[in-house]
Amino acid sequence: MRGDWLGKFRRERRVLARVRRAAWRLEQAEKERDGALAWARADGVSVRKAAEAAGLSPTRVHQLTKDAQADVLEAMPAELRAAGWPAPEDPDGSDDEELSGRADVTGRLVDEVGWIRQCAEWIDHLERKQYPPVVNLRPEADFPDRHPVVVDLPRVAAVLRRIAYDVDELARARSIEGLDRARTRDDPRTERRWRLAESDLTFAEFCASTGTPSQSIRQGRDAWTAYQTERRDRGETDEDPYTAYNPSRDNRT
Repeated sequence: MRGDWLGKFRRERRVLARVRRAAWRLEQAEKERDGALAWARADGVSVRKAAEAAGLSPTRVHQLTKDAQADVLEAMPAELRAAGWPAPEDPDGSDDEELSGRADVTGRLVDEVGWIRQCAEWIDHLERKQYPPVVNLRPEADFPDRHPVVVDLPRVAAVLRRIAYDVDELARARSIEGLDRARTRDDPRTERRWRLAESDLTFAEFCASTGTPSQSIRQGRDAWTAYQTERRDRGETDEDPYTAYNPSRDNRT
């Protein structure tokens, strides 16, 4: 009898703790939603569009945003951070710029969830459409320069493996500092390629994938120039392929 009562008490305690945790998450999420709606209205977004994005009625959005004050909006991100909730992103920045600032595990986990959803969308696209989706290897800041690549099942699998690797590391630490691979990289281009499971291009891989001959000195020189051009297009380097070091040209005696 005592054992049954004790087991029931412990289970009730765990259930109530779960309810309190869910209530806290709901409270923080509502704070972020209300703040985002207020910012949208302050930036001139119509009530109808803001309501559609939030899944609320225009009347409800008007009620939530009519008394919003600028100083309260400015303080909202700091309050969310202090409470342990991921701070909202900067609307003026890009996704790639936001990645470079994620120095806490919570923020990075939120990013990884977004990438998992992206993988699910790619799989749905591959299942339903006759043509594969295309993704840009270069960050938004490089616009208008782009380097589109086709997303196939092997790439989706590689991205999911990369996510699993990063999440495994994130689970062992409270901050990004000291981690080997899950940390953000200083170069947004490198970070973008890593997130898409794209390794840096090697000369041998380039020649094999493009069928570029490189046996003779002239062929080797032209092949290396084409390889460096491809690397520049991918955002791996900013060097001019025609003036950069070329082993077939610069190693001659």
